[in-house]
Amino acid sequence: MKYFKIIIVALIIVNIVSCQNKTKENMNWEIIDFSKIPGETFRDDFFEPITKYKFNQILTINENNIILLGDNSGDRNEEYLPKESEAIAFVSIDGGETLLKHNLGKGSLMEAKYIDGKVFLINETSKNGKNSSQLIKSDSLFKEWKIIKEFKTEEIFDFLFFSKSIGLASFGHENPINQEYIVEYRYTLDGGENWSKIINSNNKGFTYSRFISSEEIEYIENNKLVKFNFITGEKEIITEQIVPRGYKCIGYYEDTKTKEYYTSIENLNDKTDCSIKYTNTQEIIQLPKGMTYIVAYGNYLHAMVKEGIYYNYVWSDDKGKTWNTEKLRDFFVIP
Repeated sequence: MKYFKIIIVALIIVNIVSCQNKTKENMNWEIIDFSKIPGETFRDDFFEPITKYKFNQILTINENNIILLGDNSGDRNEEYLPKESEAIAFVSIDGGETLLKHNLGKGSLMEAKYIDGKVFLINETSKNGKNSSQLIKSDSLFKEWKIIKEFKTEEIFDFLFFSKSIGLASFGHENPINQEYIVEYRYTLDGGENWSKIINSNNKGFTYSRFISSEEIEYIENNKLVKFNFITGEKEIITEQIVPRGYKCIGYYEDTKTKEYYTSIENLNDKTDCSIKYTNTQEIIQLPKGMTYIVAYGNYLHAMVKEGIYYNYVWSDDKGKTWNTEKLRDFFVIP
């Protein structure tokens, strides 16, 4: 599933299960009016309640359990002055029909991963130019949550989890001598309480990667598919050229239905010429001109594509053989 935030008055949700029954028709968009959420009030007595919030991620556990993550940095105090932002999570258990707000203290919830019934979250708590962050663990309804680890001089980001115990993350901090921003890559074997530095690490991190065992990941580096043991530092090149010559890899994603992985590839001479390539079958699907990002759910492919100040919703329900476009002009979208 893929969800999109609407700026101005609402959050719009499209359910991919219902979308697959619609061909060459408009989607069934549902608007969530934040002014109807119990306890929500207009900002500055005028602006819609949603304008209080900045959402950094919408995490889909299943078609009913949806979590909106971010902060209330748009809120004001009684004198209409900005307040220090608080980490906010809105949780729905009915597909977005109702939302319940949870406040996790100061900060901003930047990203989250769901694994083995638990949600791991990064809370960005940096203030006045000083880096700091927290790793938080919660159940999917936020009935019980706790801070696993607080990083008082570092930012944690780009994290992956193989299980509730094993994970990888990037850590960034500023060199106090020359103010250079330094990034280090680490792993945990105890759910995030302790982290060890990864030796022989990829200099660009592990953004395009996936776990293949409790000690190994596959990642893409310089268009090569590499197997890497993050505990011992051993590397092995699995595929010398994962994308066709003349193209570069710009993403590595999982089909959330089939669980197969695919790469997004871009023509080096024409950035509007993009495709996706499935790593197992080697199948290549050409994307419509100008589309650089796609979400795959079996045969259903979809994305938001920018056109001027607006966005179009573009989708295919036959794995790229035909494409459909709905122009979204009644609201502004932030994908």
